[in-house]
Amino acid sequence: MRERILEKAQELFFRFGVKSVTMDDIARELGISKKTIYQHFEDKNSMVCAGVKHHFECDHFIAEKIHNEAPNPIAEAVMGAEMMRQTMSGLNPSAIFDIKKYYPQAWDLFSQYKKEFVLDLIRRNIKKGIEMGLYRSNVNAEVIARLRLEQVEMGLDPYIFPVGQFNPLDTQLELLDHFLRGIVTPEGLELYEEYTKTQLSVSISLSALLNTKSTY
Repeated sequence: MRERILEKAQELFFRFGVKSVTMDDIARELGISKKTIYQHFEDKNSMVCAGVKHHFECDHFIAEKIHNEAPNPIAEAVMGAEMMRQTMSGLNPSAIFDIKKYYPQAWDLFSQYKKEFVLDLIRRNIKKGIEMGLYRSNVNAEVIARLRLEQVEMGLDPYIFPVGQFNPLDTQLELLDHFLRGIVTPEGLELYEEYTKTQLSVSISLSALLNTKSTY
């Protein structure tokens, strides 16, 4: 029951934003009482924290799998973009803003995940790309990894990119494209453009990985 509640809550949060969804909404969607929800979650804040934690556990699992199975760092980055595209396709832009503004504990989980796992993942990608001759050898991996990390959060900031004017997914993809073009070698650029034209026809199935995510 706890998993059912959390799954439905995440679905509603993604669709309508976090602040606008009430415990009554979640109970009504599930056909259960609020009392049943409170048997598993102390309050909405604990539910949001649990949802964020679960999302990042799934994200961590798939990101590591892509990192380990992608044929090269550029393929990893493009596959990560496709994963982002599928994840954010049904996301209400206000959901992330709501968490940042109204649920500081959940936002702290996001910040911790970003500074620990995501930063390390980007750093590993850059270093491997340099070793393979796909990224420029004079790139400072520590500096550029932090730049990329902040790009992701900046792309979600409604004050910088107002929701009515910018689509969050399009913004993220544009920032990633700009980032990659700034660090690739001529060989890396050729490979990157080949992937973007063919929608990354490589040996790993991203759809299979996303199916794994949904049951993780």
